[in-house]
Amino acid sequence: MPPMRPDNLIYVIFIICFGYFVILNMYYVSLTFVALFESRRRTKESSTEDYHRLTVSAFTLPVSFIIPAHNEESWIGDCLKSVLRQDYPEFEVLVVDDHSTDKTFQVLDGLLKLEPTKKDYVEHFVCGEVSGIFASRNHPHVTVITKSSGCKKAGAINSALNLARYKYICVIDADTVLEPDALIKVMAQVQKDPDKIIGIAGFFGLVNGFRIKDGRIIERSFSLNPVVAYQNIEYIRSLAAHRVAWSKYNAMPNVAGGFGIWRRDILLELGGYASEYSSEDLEFTFRAHDYIIEKKKEGYQILMLPYLVGWTEGPSNMSSFIIQRDRWQRVVNEAVWKYRHMILRPSHKTIAFLTLPYFLFYEVLGIFFEVAAIALVAWGILSGVLDLGIFFTYIVFMILCNAVISLTALFIFVRDQAVLKTRYVIYFAILIFLEFFWYRWLMTVAKLSGTINYCKGVRTFDKYERLKR
Repeated sequence: MPPMRPDNLIYVIFIICFGYFVILNMYYVSLTFVALFESRRRTKESSTEDYHRLTVSAFTLPVSFIIPAHNEESWIGDCLKSVLRQDYPEFEVLVVDDHSTDKTFQVLDGLLKLEPTKKDYVEHFVCGEVSGIFASRNHPHVTVITKSSGCKKAGAINSALNLARYKYICVIDADTVLEPDALIKVMAQVQKDPDKIIGIAGFFGLVNGFRIKDGRIIERSFSLNPVVAYQNIEYIRSLAAHRVAWSKYNAMPNVAGGFGIWRRDILLELGGYASEYSSEDLEFTFRAHDYIIEKKKEGYQILMLPYLVGWTEGPSNMSSFIIQRDRWQRVVNEAVWKYRHMILRPSHKTIAFLTLPYFLFYEVLGIFFEVAAIALVAWGILSGVLDLGIFFTYIVFMILCNAVISLTALFIFVRDQAVLKTRYVIYFAILIFLEFFWYRWLMTVAKLSGTINYCKGVRTFDKYERLKR
């Protein structure tokens, strides 16, 4: 059999990459189309909800907030104040100072007037060494836990779970500032069916550029820094569109650590968060799906609601972005490998057929298709066999497909959330058409870095350097 000619080989590789791209974008279009209607349905449902009745009702389910904090002196004050201002009848707050080396504890002490206290502490969850438990003199429902050794963020959350009293646990990042109605809007859905809803999440964007005072958002001045703006676009695509669509079919893959609520009995049965992974939220969501299905608990739900719950800080430069996304890529690889037995398994239903194949073929293997495509183009140019007309047509097709998906997601967000001024909508729309020429390749670098580090066995929870506020 004669060897394949270079131009024929390039053609075969091109067809494979093009087919992969078409299938992926058809999938994205389908998710976005579902989200277009599901988000609207949920928003109308929220507009008819009697939230005031829930805020004064003695039957509203109480919630335990958990805020893990490591070197968060710049944000912990505003985060805590935004939690304390929640319009909700009953909740407790557990802040974990996870062996910080900055002034995180001093900030907490200044706000809360802390004093050592004795509480029954039983280690149901593996958490590392707890060095102190402190009560607040001016906020009796707030407790601060200090840790002197690790288990990463998962261990910090677990240490608070050991003290949490209430049935539902809300975990938020220490750089998150909540909207005043965040908890009541999300828990209103839980209240309707607490026996079936085991996990629930809401939409959050990036706080970079906002004016904040004492935990209140004074002005939503979205950052025009392209690194930040593209992340907001990505959050809108992922959280406000794709995860809402997955949620409709009970195939939601990630109750994110920025804001996520779990039923405590599920956390207890599963042993809490696992510290052996680069991050905790994606792995735990996969584990919850797997566990509930294996236990044959029919009718359970893990939901993503298109409700704006808060804002969190994101990387503001390329190096910080790569550090964060390197870890995110490792998290995906770890979770997909751990729960690969769920993929296309009939007993696991929609999570097995709708979500996990996507995570395998795009989130994990996608970087290999991208590298192959780059190599193909380079080889084609150097060998002189690349048809530039076909190549540029392909690029335009890619840009237009991404634009349709992203602009539809942006429309969904603008339609259902009155937070973006016209100038920001226009700016985001322009960036969407330019995404292929810059942000797409920054993502590729980060994913490639994360994949290499995963293969090298790196499992650290890397934090990027924050800008001083």
